[in-house]
Amino acid sequence: MQTPPADPQAAPGGPGLTAPPQAQPPAGSSPQPVTDEILFEGIAKHSSNVGTYLMWVGVCLLGGLIGYGLLQIPALAGYPLWVLSLLGVPMLLWSYLVHIKTRYKITRRRVECERGVVTTRLDTLELWRVLDVRYERNLIDQIFDNAKIILIGTDQSDPSLMLYGMPDHRQLFERIRDAVQFARHTNRPMELVPGGHGADAGMLMGGGGDHMHH
Repeated sequence: MQTPPADPQAAPGGPGLTAPPQAQPPAGSSPQPVTDEILFEGIAKHSSNVGTYLMWVGVCLLGGLIGYGLLQIPALAGYPLWVLSLLGVPMLLWSYLVHIKTRYKITRRRVECERGVVTTRLDTLELWRVLDVRYERNLIDQIFDNAKIILIGTDQSDPSLMLYGMPDHRQLFERIRDAVQFARHTNRPMELVPGGHGADAGMLMGGGGDHMHH
């Protein structure tokens, strides 16, 4: 008497039970190990924040002029009105701190942006979720040798991420563009197909835009 072959779709618990779906790569994809090569790590160039710096320097100059004008009044001649020239210094220092505390880490798999002086926030964008990469420069950017690298993603609540003032921006843009194409080809989300274990079905490739607070 021959034993009928076991149904590969049947669950180990007994006959008539269908196994949970299993995560498998979609047709046409070829998952490969991706080295997490660092394309850039550090802060943006200070020239990208020159507008803010100049604004607060202008406030200092304006305060100094006002203080000088008030000193011409005999009744106010004895007052230390020169301190008005320091009016914009606190915000100038704060702008500097905000700039140096905004750090970027760009690899062949994701873009990380950590920002914050008192409270730190880390935003990440997986490159396989990027739909388009744009490179933009206006006249001011050309003068200060800056550029905008804009990543358009699939997140509806925060669809774009702009990298502004990166060193070697043209070369970085081309490397990010190539990394996006590679990541989308090798790390597409897995499809759920019948015939596996529930633990395996939850292992999907890729990730989303994560937010962490410290």
